[in-house]
Amino acid sequence: MYDTILFLDFDGTITSEETLEGSMHLCIDPSIYEEEKRALNAGKRSLADTLHMAFSMIPVKSMAAILDYVDQVEVRPGFEKLLDVAADLGIPVVVISGGLESYIERKLAPYKDKILAFHGVGVDLSGEFIKLKSAYEAEGDLVQKTLIMDQYEYRKAISVGDNFTDYRMALASDQVFARDTLAMVMEKHKLPFTLWEDFYDVARSISSSK
Repeated sequence: MYDTILFLDFDGTITSEETLEGSMHLCIDPSIYEEEKRALNAGKRSLADTLHMAFSMIPVKSMAAILDYVDQVEVRPGFEKLLDVAADLGIPVVVISGGLESYIERKLAPYKDKILAFHGVGVDLSGEFIKLKSAYEAEGDLVQKTLIMDQYEYRKAISVGDNFTDYRMALASDQVFARDTLAMVMEKHKLPFTLWEDFYDVARSISSSK
């Protein structure tokens, strides 16, 4: 049982841009990508179905280009500082993402000793095209993040996110750091959260609350 645990999103939170979306931009015809995005926004298709369909159009040979692209994306400032502060406070850090495990683990390899666990989407590269494999697909999400949170025992959960896909994780947390779309959703529903710009903000806030 942990006293406090810190759950972090990856795409657009740890990274300075949405790498899952960037991967699709990189490998899929723009007109097809926009068509699928319109269907998603119109509620005609779930996020999980959209991602399965999108990646099923990406050849396995493009995986190298995806990994190279993610390698070039900047980690948001203050990330290592936050990991060090969490370690000093005895707070384990768990990364939960709807992004691909292969690029998450590769991107975060320099920090792996400071992170308790990574959770993301697996890929099947045995065929001609990429197949996504998620053990936590539910309620239209490719990764329903609270299913992963439920694997851990803790008294208090802190979450940090940026997008609507982090909303369920936020609802299940005692303290929420939100920016961008997630902040707008939290504000719309009049739910408490702390606005953050970089991980130095999160580190300072967590330090001062202890």
